[in-house]
Amino acid sequence: MAKPLTWKLLKANLYFILGLLLIIVTLTAAAQPQLTFSHSIPVSSATAISEDQNGNIYLLDTKQNLLRLDSLGKPLDTFSPPTRGRITSISAWNSMKVLLFYQDRQELLLLDRFLRPIGTTRLLDLDYLNTVRAATLASDEGFWLFNETNFSLDKLDLRLGKITSETPLNLILERERFDVRMVREYQNMIYLLDFNNGIYVFDNLGNYKSKLPFTGVSYINFRKNELYFVKQDKLIFHQLYTSQQREILLPADKKYTSGLVSDRNIYLFSAKKLDVYTLE
Repeated sequence: MAKPLTWKLLKANLYFILGLLLIIVTLTAAAQPQLTFSHSIPVSSATAISEDQNGNIYLLDTKQNLLRLDSLGKPLDTFSPPTRGRITSISAWNSMKVLLFYQDRQELLLLDRFLRPIGTTRLLDLDYLNTVRAATLASDEGFWLFNETNFSLDKLDLRLGKITSETPLNLILERERFDVRMVREYQNMIYLLDFNNGIYVFDNLGNYKSKLPFTGVSYINFRKNELYFVKQDKLIFHQLYTSQQREILLPADKKYTSGLVSDRNIYLFSAKKLDVYTLE
């Protein structure tokens, strides 16, 4: 009589385990946001992109014109740069100003909220003879620059026409294998993205604080208290204050390298195309 009883118990336990696994799979699928493809837009760069506080998206079309898209991914405005050159980064978080950085020309071009030019600064005109690899707007109307020549994080004050702080990076970055892609200020902290080594974090005085060990990342952005980026067919969110992480799986066949997130949409960039998805 013991054998039939044992089999019944094993069978009941098996059904219980299978039911539990089904619940876990169902809850996991429910927690994973569903992406619904909306439309595509040709682009010339997957990293010269940005987002402002109103949820508008900024990118470069195939002719290097600056496009501003609304929160639904529809074109709003276009700015055609008056001079030739390669725009390597866009900083649009400050809704009143948009910064275009020309790495080849070592030039900072500021636009107002209507995408009208309000100022152009050539770093050579300030007797700044070093090569800047990355630049962004600072919250106090200045600029943060990654100085590739002196290997430093510099703060530029245009009102004074000079560098007001300089943080040496010799003891922080690996000079032999560094690949700095961008610099960004967010919530009074400065984030320097090195493709090979990770994300270096500084306070708003330029003092080094820590490093986030995310390598192989081409572009980072922020949303509320999270830093996010695309890597290996995933959109990864890192909580800035608790270090908790969450992920959204992306279509594996698309080879996305960067992304932007709004309330309604996710914008995913490959080498030559932006795909707009709605969140459900």
